Amino acid sequence: MSKEKILIVEDEKVIALDIQRRLERYDYTVVGMAGEGEEAVAIVAETRPDLVLMDIELPGSINGIEAAKRIRAAHGTPVIFLTAYSEPSLIEQAKAAEPFGYILKPFKERELLTTIDIALYKSSMDRKLRRQEQLFSAILHSINEGIVATDTEFRVSFLNPIAEELCGWTEEAARGRHAAEIIPVTDPESRRPILPNAPPILADRPLLFTEAHLRSQNGTTVLVDGSVTRIREEANASEGFVITLRDITEIKRMSETISYQASHDILTGLANRDEFGFRLNAVLQEARNSSATHALLFLDIDRFKAVNDTLGGLAGDELLRQCAGHIQANVSRHDLSARIGGDEFAILLMDCDVENSRNVAQRLQEAVQERKFEWQTGVFPVSLSIGIVPVTRESGDLQTMLAAATDACNISKQEGGNRITHLSVRDAVFQKHRGEMDWISKINRAVEENRFVLYRQLIAPIDPTRGLEVKHELLIRLVNDDGSISSPGEFIPAAERYSLMPLIDRWVIKNSFEGYRELLARKSPLANGIFCINLSGPSILDEELSEYILSETKRLGLDPSRFDFEITETAAIQNLASASRFMKRLKDEGFTFALDDFGSGFSSFGYLKNLPVDYLKIDGSLVQGIEDSDIQFTMVKSINMVGQVMGIKTIAEFVKNEAILSKLVEIGVDYAQGYQLARPEPLL
Repeated sequence: MSKEKILIVEDEKVIALDIQRRLERYDYTVVGMAGEGEEAVAIVAETRPDLVLMDIELPGSINGIEAAKRIRAAHGTPVIFLTAYSEPSLIEQAKAAEPFGYILKPFKERELLTTIDIALYKSSMDRKLRRQEQLFSAILHSINEGIVATDTEFRVSFLNPIAEELCGWTEEAARGRHAAEIIPVTDPESRRPILPNAPPILADRPLLFTEAHLRSQNGTTVLVDGSVTRIREEANASEGFVITLRDITEIKRMSETISYQASHDILTGLANRDEFGFRLNAVLQEARNSSATHALLFLDIDRFKAVNDTLGGLAGDELLRQCAGHIQANVSRHDLSARIGGDEFAILLMDCDVENSRNVAQRLQEAVQERKFEWQTGVFPVSLSIGIVPVTRESGDLQTMLAAATDACNISKQEGGNRITHLSVRDAVFQKHRGEMDWISKINRAVEENRFVLYRQLIAPIDPTRGLEVKHELLIRLVNDDGSISSPGEFIPAAERYSLMPLIDRWVIKNSFEGYRELLARKSPLANGIFCINLSGPSILDEELSEYILSETKRLGLDPSRFDFEITETAAIQNLASASRFMKRLKDEGFTFALDDFGSGFSSFGYLKNLPVDYLKIDGSLVQGIEDSDIQFTMVKSINMVGQVMGIKTIAEFVKNEAILSKLVEIGVDYAQGYQLARPEPLL
């Protein structure tokens, strides 16, 4: 049933009533009748009809044509003229009001109804089109890409605000100009224009371009990705073209920055360990099929630790930068230099024999010694220990080469430093093997003679007001025959290689429990904290270890909640099923667990839900650069957020200065561990 509202504007009352009677018979609603133009405008504003039937000749200050114009402009309401006049001049005047019909009196009822029906339909379609146009206009003006529309001659008809900003043209100024003039995009390699001077001939696929240079009218140049697409009408006819432009300048810059940081050491600007390993591996593969000879140099700064510990981390960083500068100044641009880690550097000298590689090493030593390290008011002598290994077709794999070069450098240091040691791969492998055999003997004797000792390092809550318990990580040391102390870095690699870690882990567990028991007996405040014990990957696979831990706990009458076991991220993921079973068995008894070195590869977020972890120890390589690197700050922040969401507390390692600690406070990390808070010291 029709319920459209119609206003009748007719100065002859009888005619108006007749029209009303006819309309209502067909279920139209007559909202009013007006005899003058001003009255009609007022009623439309008040009743908002769907259609106006308007006589042209009306009394008053304005006629029907002027009233229709005002109604159309103010409300968009469609108007049908009903008039007895058909003069061409009057019809021309009526066109200015954009009527939806023009009916001459007298008219037939069917003619009136048909004209009304068509007018209402057209008005409905017009409203829908206007809404679509408004929607499309809003989309085109808010989209984050430049949109340019052209006609079939490739002349601009529309630019959205982003396109105006990119091109430097306003839509008004650009309209009618050729697209190639408005959008001067060029290929970055050939420097040739990408957009044709003539309308492009496009198949079904659009013309795509990437990383093109767009020079705007104001002289600036940006990088853009874009496309040219044909606008199709019926019968596959072309109605014009649409050009899209996406500014990728910042994305490209960020991508290059991330790529650079991924392959370079931020402090020195040299390649990092991963990049150096990748490049060295490629050279090794090429060398197997050629007679070329290269040289691998491994450098270590003598007495770097003394400088770093005495003068502070800033001085240590400056010394590293200066050494990197000496390296860059004394090697060819075809060679590859890298900071491997800490105070260690590596250089790959291309097409370099033994004699020339020694000459380069000597130049480096002389440069470092001549330019003594100056810091504040002091001058400190610096020297380099260097190991050299030839790279030939007989060379081993990447790990063998790096190990050989490291051994050669270590020999230089052991002989007093400031020396150059040249080893072949065979020599290096022999030396490495002999050294590891010595450590196997020392480790076994240390277990038998109880010559390991335990140290502790504080893990402190960053916010003391939160009531978190203090923790202490237990660290193992080995007492040598001469009474000197060996750090884990000296004997753990050999223990891992030759499957001695389960033996060491059991010693640590037993002596940690007994040490805690003794602290309880002494009523030491240390017993109020939680003891953190490191476990290796092989120990997690030991089906009997959990029962051994529980039996020792029961034997000594200890509270399991006072102990936290630390398992490295890598070990947990590689042995996920075993780690899950092991951790669940002990958690059921009250022990807690920490996932150590978390975030070094960002490979483990998906595994956390399968591991009953209480703490995440954020990898120190991320933490120690957090004060200078936005990327590392964001990584640490992301890990902390994951921990918070999962109800897992976070611990930051390698907190070596106040700046790092301040960043951790900002992020909201729960615990901190490092030299800024406390150095390792004997447990008992």
